[in-house]
Amino acid sequence: ISDEVEKSIKYLKKFIGDFKIEKKHSLSKRIKEGLDLLLHKKSFISDVQVEILGDDIEINLFDARGKEINKDSLSKGEQQMYATALLKGLVDESNIDFPVFIDSPMQKFDVDHSNSIVRHFYPNVSKQVIIFPLLGKEMSRDEFNILLPSISKTFLITNTDNEHSTFEEIENKKEMFDVFEKDYQNAV
Repeated sequence: ISDEVEKSIKYLKKFIGDFKIEKKHSLSKRIKEGLDLLLHKKSFISDVQVEILGDDIEINLFDARGKEINKDSLSKGEQQMYATALLKGLVDESNIDFPVFIDSPMQKFDVDHSNSIVRHFYPNVSKQVIIFPLLGKEMSRDEFNILLPSISKTFLITNTDNEHSTFEEIENKKEMFDVFEKDYQNAV
């Protein structure tokens, strides 16, 4: 019996090792595809390498010359795009349908990056995506209208003071910005 157990353990260790190698290549590819889709500097990141070190994952970005890019040197918008591509890659690799919650969705993006996010990322990152934008600041009416075909329900959360908020479902989702602007103008 001990020989069979040893053979099984060796087989499982090899399987786990092969699985990790396969997953790291697959995750590298997914992150690179996400960055290519979202970044408007197409040749900026030419390679993504994922290293699995025990239970930790190290992700390295490389430029066209093969030089590693320090992630701290990325602009805030580029860091957000990297985090977005990483999230999408991990969600895709997990093969688990779980909701994705996004707060302050486009706070650090310029117009081009915001457009990429609302067209390519939010509608596809998961079957259920819950976004908490500050309307007019973190999401424009135009960006909202791009997302509209993918939106199931809309709610308007209004802070009444430091400790209380109201929560209102907007039945006709197309009217979200109209209701917001009407309420905001009344509050000013």
